[in-house]
Amino acid sequence: MRRSFTHVILLLILAPTLAGCFYSREIAHIREDIEDILGARFEREVVVKVGPRLFRTVSWISGRVPDVYAQMASDYVREIDRVKVGVYSVEKQPTRSDLRFNRVPRFKRSGWEVAVRVEDDSETVWVLYRERYDSIRDMLVLVLNRDELVIARIEGHLNELVSMAVQDADFLRDVASWE
Repeated sequence: MRRSFTHVILLLILAPTLAGCFYSREIAHIREDIEDILGARFEREVVVKVGPRLFRTVSWISGRVPDVYAQMASDYVREIDRVKVGVYSVEKQPTRSDLRFNRVPRFKRSGWEVAVRVEDDSETVWVLYRERYDSIRDMLVLVLNRDELVIARIEGHLNELVSMAVQDADFLRDVASWE
């Protein structure tokens, strides 16, 4: 009895900290825009929105672990405020393949700029960013291939995050080895 009471108290304390949301209107609107432009249809697999409480908790916990990599992770995570991710399976293949920035009015209207756009025979990747007060505060990543559409939005102090990643030679070596 006492053990289950402890678990309930622990859950009540952690629930607000670890709670995420399983729907994002913004991600859904972006998906709808892409469907309209490409003549495609995507079926939701997973949509998750995680807020600052979780990132602060993870940063705090990993900062106290006596491991150099956990402490580095704490530094990176501390700069992130919110992440929204939507993963959609392709139900109807796009009838058009020309997904261009200027064809999605929502991006221009909301102040998004293209950082990188890569396209090959099987995949298109966009990385967009948005500045506020001369600092990159938001990043939007879109990946579309034959099987799925992935939309991810990251909010936070991204200038600092990119700066730390550039200074971290191990991080850059790991990213380069992904190919």
